[in-house]
Amino acid sequence: MHDNRSGNTDSVPQPLYVTLILDETGSMQSCKGAAIAGFNQYLAKLRQEPANTRVTLTLFNSGKTEIRYQGADPSAVSDLDVETYRPCDTTPLYDAIGRTLTAERPAAPAETKKLCVILTDGLENASKEYRHKQVFDMIKDFEQQGWTFLYLGADHDVWVAGESLGIAGDNTVSFCRRQVDGTFNRLSERIAAFRREPAGKKEPLPAEEQAPPVPNPPQGDGTSSTLS
Repeated sequence: MHDNRSGNTDSVPQPLYVTLILDETGSMQSCKGAAIAGFNQYLAKLRQEPANTRVTLTLFNSGKTEIRYQGADPSAVSDLDVETYRPCDTTPLYDAIGRTLTAERPAAPAETKKLCVILTDGLENASKEYRHKQVFDMIKDFEQQGWTFLYLGADHDVWVAGESLGIAGDNTVSFCRRQVDGTFNRLSERIAAFRREPAGKKEPLPAEEQAPPVPNPPQGDGTSSTLS
């Protein structure tokens, strides 16, 4: 019988529920191949994780917010290809986050470590159902329930965008759109480390991948139109 009286359980993988909200808008067309390859590598690594791993995948653009899989075993999730990942249209980011979190609220088991990853290469410009404050409040509410949020962004001020959603700067990452496959690879490594962290511990992402800290964003022109 294993003696665990030392209390050292840091290396024991905990049940993990990971939600990915993935941009499928027109601007992702230029990196479509890299996004598909990166996602498939990410999924392959999740399949190698312990059996107590569950995955949700949301794909979004202004034509749809599709929760393609919810709480699924990674082995039941299909790879993406050119037919199942077809970037087009504009960016209803708030709707994608709001609809996904609304669906996830009753779905994710309370006893699991819960991670929500938002990956986008553009700012909100097309939501019809959810507004900024609603999404901000939802994220804060989910954090109180033990969720951790990561914001991965390309080709915009990701620090300001993540902060506007209430996501901590050390959980915000700037990446180059052309290297989105590498971003997925680092995300896989981060997820593996995250599930092994003690409950309540929040390690930042690797420093070289973080969006750099900046002063408080300027008021007035330049921020209000995209972050309100």
